[in-house]
Amino acid sequence: MNKSLLRSEFLQKRKELSDKEIEDKNEAILKNSKHFFETIGIKTIHIFLPQLGKSEIDTWRIISFLRSFDQLKIISPRVIPGTREMEHYLLTSETILRNNQWKIPEPDPETSLKVLPSDIDAVLIPLLAFDKKGFRVGYGGGYYDRFLAQCKPTALKIGVSFFEPVEEISDLDAYDVPMDFCITPSSILNFTNTDSAPI
Repeated sequence: MNKSLLRSEFLQKRKELSDKEIEDKNEAILKNSKHFFETIGIKTIHIFLPQLGKSEIDTWRIISFLRSFDQLKIISPRVIPGTREMEHYLLTSETILRNNQWKIPEPDPETSLKVLPSDIDAVLIPLLAFDKKGFRVGYGGGYYDRFLAQCKPTALKIGVSFFEPVEEISDLDAYDVPMDFCITPSSILNFTNTDSAPI
């Protein structure tokens, strides 16, 4: 299936989730995230903040857990107005957040510490759907494809999804960057080997 069809299908699937289903899936993703992040050694992680009112994965739960790691720095993005580029800022409990035009919280650039993509060890990536090879369907703006191309080659690319993978995305192009892992309510998929077995 192509990206456009997958984007429509999974946006609809997410809309149809009940509040109870969303809560259960968020808690299961948090449980798997705890297991995952306790097994990898990173110093900085980039995490998207959920769009208000759109039933996105509640990454605030993951952020709250990761704040228990004393030396770990958490980074969040800000879309540069009028562009399809992002800049990145340290996220702490004292960071001032402002909602952008899509009602996505972003660090205030006037009061937040800017971080370069090259200094980031891992990226938690938003998506709508993904396939068994680790390729993802996002919202269509290309923000993360551009950002990931700026990160160091060793940066871990970690998706999070309410749903399990589809067989294949049919219209990949040269700009599509595969994920290394994807965390779902039922598993942690590893795409760094050939069989994409759960870890």
